[in-house]
Amino acid sequence: MLRRVVTGTDSEGAAFFADDSTLTARSASALPGVEMHYIWGADQRRLPSDGSEPSWHSHFPPESGLRFVLLTLQPGQAAAPVDSPTEAQLNELQESFPGLLGTIEPDTEGMHTSATVDFAVVLSGPITLELSDTLAKELQAGDVVVQAGNVHRWVNRGSEPAVVAAVVVGATYEGGTAPS
Repeated sequence: MLRRVVTGTDSEGAAFFADDSTLTARSASALPGVEMHYIWGADQRRLPSDGSEPSWHSHFPPESGLRFVLLTLQPGQAAAPVDSPTEAQLNELQESFPGLLGTIEPDTEGMHTSATVDFAVVLSGPITLELSDTLAKELQAGDVVVQAGNVHRWVNRGSEPAVVAAVVVGATYEGGTAPS
């Protein structure tokens, strides 16, 4: 469980606490070892805000949208779908993480690309950020990453759960498509 406190601005312009609640992590059997808290999401950024959570519809935000997430990855796991998931597992994955599956590249064990800039901080680790079979960096608690819309995946080769907080901001690729 994760506690989330949200502030807002009332009609008179005064700040107030709009929400103080606990969030439950999402998971899916087709994505073993992965838990994700969706802390906040918006498909458009607008202020002032009354503190109510904006509606959003997909794991990755559109241009000008954002997501604030907390990823927990268990030891010995990559953030990758199981081989040959059942139809029920795929449906569960789509329900828990809408749109994520469409960003995963075939036969890559979780390598994915999104039209986003991700600002991530490792809260506990270690965790490895892989860009290819030969390009990887092991990150420790306190390390930060600016993930600029390129292919990547997260792997926990450690002995304890790794936790990464990220603000994911929707962007547009020059020319309209992701680099290959």
